[in-house]
Amino acid sequence: MTPKQNNHPLALALFSLLSALLVGHAIYHYVILPEEIATHFGFSGKPDAWGPKTVFFLWYFIITGLCIVMFVVVNRLLRPGHLSWLNIPNKEYWLAPERIHDTLHYVRSGMLLFGSGTLLFVLDFINQSFQVSLGNASRLDHPLTTLAMYLLFCVLWVSALYRRFGRKM
Repeated sequence: MTPKQNNHPLALALFSLLSALLVGHAIYHYVILPEEIATHFGFSGKPDAWGPKTVFFLWYFIITGLCIVMFVVVNRLLRPGHLSWLNIPNKEYWLAPERIHDTLHYVRSGMLLFGSGTLLFVLDFINQSFQVSLGNASRLDHPLTTLAMYLLFCVLWVSALYRRFGRKM
C-alpha cells in the first residue's frame, strides 16, 4: 500500500474554495460599500464604531491572509522527522513508522477542515457586518448563532482527534 502523504482532496478543495471566496467576497464588497463602514459592534449586534473602509479592508486582508497562511504553513510542517511540536494522545504509537503516514494524512486533512470552519466563521461575521454597512440591516443578524456554531464545530473537531488518537488500535 502506498503511504498517504498528501491532504484529502476534498479537504484541500474546500479550504481553497473558501479562501478564494473570502477574497472574492472582499473585493466585491469593497466596490459597493460606502466610504464609512461599521467597524465594531456591541454585544447586541448594533454598530458602535464606524471608520474608513480602506482601513477595515487593510486589516481584513492582513488577518484573513495570516489565517490562511497559518493553516497552510502548519499543514506543510506536518512531515516525518519534524513532529516534536505535534501534541496528540499516544503520540509515540501514532507516529511509529508503520502508522506515521496515515496519521499525518488524517492530521493534515483535519487541519484543513479546521481552517475551512474558521474561514466560514469569519466570512459569516464579515458578511453580517457588510449588510449593516450597506443599510440592509440595523444590526448583526445572528452573531450568537454564528459563534455558537463555530464553538460547536471546534468541540466536535477536537473530539474527533481524541476519538481517533485517544486509543491504540
